[in-house]
Amino acid sequence: MKGLYLLLDLLTPIFPILLSFDRRVRYVQKWRSVFLSTLIIAVPFLIWDFIFTENGFWGFNPDYLIGWYIGNLPLEEVLFFIVVPFACTFIYECCKYYFRKINFKSFNRILQFAIPIFAMILTLLEPTGWYTFSIVVSSGIVLFWWLRVPRYSFVGISFLISLIPFILMNGILTGGMTDTPIVWYSELQKVTPRIWTIPLEDILYCFTLVASVFMLSEFFEEKRAS
Repeated sequence: MKGLYLLLDLLTPIFPILLSFDRRVRYVQKWRSVFLSTLIIAVPFLIWDFIFTENGFWGFNPDYLIGWYIGNLPLEEVLFFIVVPFACTFIYECCKYYFRKINFKSFNRILQFAIPIFAMILTLLEPTGWYTFSIVVSSGIVLFWWLRVPRYSFVGISFLISLIPFILMNGILTGGMTDTPIVWYSELQKVTPRIWTIPLEDILYCFTLVASVFMLSEFFEEKRAS
């Protein structure tokens, strides 16, 4: 289906936009910080994407694209780095409101221990490909950042909840509901096991992307309030 990837991009932010004006969460008041954070974080991800696409580490099936490109990246892929962090940061803001009375200190410590263990398992499963290596390093950088700002206590639970829509979207992109994948990966650059049709590395990819936007938007909100 032509335009399927674009359709997924357009559907992703619908509910966060519609619910942004809720008087309890008031997500609309955070839009400025969220968009600024999203644009900043998108830059290294797009450079990473450009390099890996150029080297054939992953690529895109033109049967599902509208045919507009920015460099070697389809427009839909560029939009992915805008709409997904926007939608996931809405989840983060909801967690801050609805779970405000819960202390996640112990939960976060467990997750902060589990992330490097999972990364280590990835590197030991098979000879390390470039996707595996790069996501282990980048997730480690974001994890170190999170450890330095323990006051951002809702990062962990928000990341885990964000995995649900992230896995659904990436499952569709990697062929979970189509005859051929919209986004394909070189098997030489990743480990073989998958969750549904999703590379295991995508779990850390999700953490790296959304957690960095969560924390940067919090930083901008703190600066604006001071």
